[in-house]
Amino acid sequence: MRYRLFALGMTLACVTHAATAQDQYQHDFKSLLEQLPISDQKVSMTPRPIVFKGKETPGQHDCFWMGPVYSGAFNIAYPDGGAVYWATVFTMPKDDPEAYLEISGNFPQARYMSLHSYTEGGAPYDHVMDVDIAPDAGSDNPFLTGSYSDTMAYTLRVAQGEAPEDRAPNTVYLGPTDKVDRSPLLLRHYIPETGDDLTGGAGLARVALVRGDGTRMEGQAACDALASPGPDDAERVLISPALAQEDFDRMLEKPEVAENYLDTQHRDWNVFWDPRINLMAFMSPRLQEVMKTAARVGFIPKTSGFYANLDNQYVAISLNETFGDVVVLEAEMPRTPATGADMGTPDDYDLRYWSLCTNESLVTTRFSDCIYDSEVTLDDDRTYTIVISKAANRPENATEACGVSWLDWGDAGDGAGHPGLTALLLRNMAPNPAFSAAVQNIAGPGAEVATMGPYLPEVVYTTKAAFEDRGC
Repeated sequence: MRYRLFALGMTLACVTHAATAQDQYQHDFKSLLEQLPISDQKVSMTPRPIVFKGKETPGQHDCFWMGPVYSGAFNIAYPDGGAVYWATVFTMPKDDPEAYLEISGNFPQARYMSLHSYTEGGAPYDHVMDVDIAPDAGSDNPFLTGSYSDTMAYTLRVAQGEAPEDRAPNTVYLGPTDKVDRSPLLLRHYIPETGDDLTGGAGLARVALVRGDGTRMEGQAACDALASPGPDDAERVLISPALAQEDFDRMLEKPEVAENYLDTQHRDWNVFWDPRINLMAFMSPRLQEVMKTAARVGFIPKTSGFYANLDNQYVAISLNETFGDVVVLEAEMPRTPATGADMGTPDDYDLRYWSLCTNESLVTTRFSDCIYDSEVTLDDDRTYTIVISKAANRPENATEACGVSWLDWGDAGDGAGHPGLTALLLRNMAPNPAFSAAVQNIAGPGAEVATMGPYLPEVVYTTKAAFEDRGC
């Protein structure tokens, strides 16, 4: 059996027996990467605080929960247009490994909810999703029953340490003690169904610190014991990594990086596989291709990004106005529920949630515009046409009346000095196991089209005038 890799002008060939081909191929990739001149190719991410003081919604936060974070209030760390979440950062008692948090709340009237824990650097560690939560005695979980009721209470436990193989129900684990100091938690809701009440009618979840000896603290006493900064505290921040503008500009001084970023028409969607692969585009696009190939054969395992939602995965593509001031996407929309309670019949749906967003660069980590599944105009075959342009270039027929949805490119472009660029992210959440075309089923970089088929749109560049010639 023969495998051949072309990279950086070098050809690597190895001949092995079928039984050992995978191991040998991975070994050869490791040897190749060790020999490549990347020691001086470094990208450093700098911490950028998400400052909550003065920006929080009245009545929807307390001394433990910061927020809520949503697209209308905080535009940092690539928020999704349909997401609402509450953050907290705290320190568990170092002298009491048996201490835990008890979080008591009500299921929201919303499309989705989850609780995530994160370790150092904002890496996701553990989570529990709505359908996995057993309700309190005498209460209902609407994501399982298929209807909202007057009694929808739940109780979760947040435990110290690593998740055991036989994990306890309704429990989220904080992770290895050597990788956890100030512990972030994110409580997420998507598309609340109760107007201005972003909690989805659930109110804020209540938090208690329970010590190993059974001592129980609530309210301000719990916040003080957990060193959780209150609403007037200058430390009421969540750290999000970003690229410094000067580092970004320095990397674009490399001809290979500049050509790839500024002058190339990218035609292929790329599955988000590992943050290092994405960052490699700013060190060496050629090495990025080597890493993608390494990921395809299993040498680089799939990992999540900063403060990622483990139920979401996405594909991305860079757009460049040089090749047309209007971009057209056409594809089939997966079936999604209208409400969270609709998940009482999960086989009726392909995904819990779908969205498409235009985003700036890692310098700002802002989004420009988002559209999610129920906002997209569909025809009788569930196919859509989405036009992406700046507001000044929006075609007159890019309207719902003409069967077309519109997404704002964003006048700031990448937010780092290049107004003609934007990054497009297509998200899939919590797919039905029977839906094989979900982003989650992409086996590695390069398998996007083969996996997603008609659900992955082709990117077509055109002009405002040419699109208007299509009529309505």
